[in-house]
Amino acid sequence: MVTHNSASLVRPVLEALLSDPVTPDEVIIVDSASSDGTLDVLSGFEVTVLAQGHNVGFAAGCHIGAEASHGDTLVFLGHDTIPEPGWIQPLVEALGDEGVGAAMATIEDADHPGTFNTSGGHLTYFGIGWVSGFGETIPDESGPVEVAFPSGAAMAMRRRTWDRFGGFRPAFFMYVEDSDLGWRLRLAGMRVVRVPESRVLHRYDFSRSPSKMYHLERNRMLMLRSNYRRRTLAVLSPALLLVELGTAVIAWRDGWLAEKARAWRDAARSGEVVRQGRALAGANRILGDAALIETMDFRLSGMTQIGPPRGTGLVDVLLGAWQRLASALLRLLDRVARVG
Repeated sequence: MVTHNSASLVRPVLEALLSDPVTPDEVIIVDSASSDGTLDVLSGFEVTVLAQGHNVGFAAGCHIGAEASHGDTLVFLGHDTIPEPGWIQPLVEALGDEGVGAAMATIEDADHPGTFNTSGGHLTYFGIGWVSGFGETIPDESGPVEVAFPSGAAMAMRRRTWDRFGGFRPAFFMYVEDSDLGWRLRLAGMRVVRVPESRVLHRYDFSRSPSKMYHLERNRMLMLRSNYRRRTLAVLSPALLLVELGTAVIAWRDGWLAEKARAWRDAARSGEVVRQGRALAGANRILGDAALIETMDFRLSGMTQIGPPRGTGLVDVLLGAWQRLASALLRLLDRVARVG
């Protein structure tokens, strides 16, 4: 667990976690330079606390905790969650299938128990993702459900898989790191699943602070440049440029255009981060990009939480048409590359 100024949230999650009949072998909290009394709260629990001198961010905090742990299975839990009794074991059992790269809990909205906070995450081929199924009633299910990417709020991975795929990329700091990891897993032919038998409540609040929007946009661009082949980026460039125009309009409307411009600048300057990401994706890739693009969404209008501007329906039509055309062209280019 990674904390940062989490004094008002962390006590209930630890009380639920440590009172569970199936307790974890070890609990490691990486505190990212909290200044609000979080460390005082943590001192009242029998957990390992790794206090950092500065805010290292969520992704790097997870790496620090993973490196300090000893188990064969790593489980990540958000500081703003409440795990229900028995939530860990179903995640571990789901990882028993060698084809499963990551397993996430079924995450409920803490304000409306019985409804999804997310049913597994929605991801578009231009990198914008959002929680899926938000507010919908959780159905009766059994057995793992395949999803696009695991939620960092409550998920598990085998250590060897975490190490092989590089885990969350520390350069992302926070946001999009789970989408990025799920993308790399799927390129390698591995599945990401949601486990109905594992339940975790999430105190979810979708804020749209300028800082958050900056990280979302910068990291989205880094994810695309890292995980797509160069020829894929070239084929998708008309659609990607259209999306950039659309998000710039939203940024101007909502008052974070300066952060959008900073995201462009910093993503353009992150050549080494992109090279490292390409190496991670390429080392394990067995699928062409078309195979994943065909499973992704294309609708900007699905981003209801940020209020898509008027005319987005027409943009959806264009993005959907380009998705189909790009997929066919990329499959052709892949066949040519194999023959060559």
